[in-house]
Amino acid sequence: MIERIDQPVAGDGQTGRSGVTERLVVPGMPGNAGGGKGPQFRTNAEAERDRRLGNLSTPESVQRLRTALHAKAKGEPDFRFYILYDKVYRQDVLEHAYACCRANKGAAGVDGLTFEAVEAYGRERWIGELAQQLRDESYRPEAVRRVYIPKPNGKQRPLGIP
Repeated sequence: MIERIDQPVAGDGQTGRSGVTERLVVPGMPGNAGGGKGPQFRTNAEAERDRRLGNLSTPESVQRLRTALHAKAKGEPDFRFYILYDKVYRQDVLEHAYACCRANKGAAGVDGLTFEAVEAYGRERWIGELAQQLRDESYRPEAVRRVYIPKPNGKQRPLGIP
């Protein structure tokens, strides 16, 4: 292995008890070889998600649906899921989606409907009516709000806000 001069050797730097370094050890791999995110990233990301969503757990029925779809997709790579629409308007899926958006402090969409308005109307009633509209295919979402974000080169990037 060729030693790179621009990266520190594991033995350099401060050491604590038992000769353990007090900083991360940088591997001596050329370029971006190997790499990937370490296990501490996953732990930090999961902790952040748990804190942000209030440790919201996925219902068992939604987990079973995800597991079944995942197993089918992995077991038969050539299989095409032509109809998944019936999974969208399931009561448990809609309730979990609502809970996730609520826990994430989601803002009102283009229609201006807030969580407070839904709660005042009745969450179960609102989800039930939404499920019926989806089932009947009569649900028509509002148009997506389009804004443009300036880029450093002077152009603008379109962004759709549902």
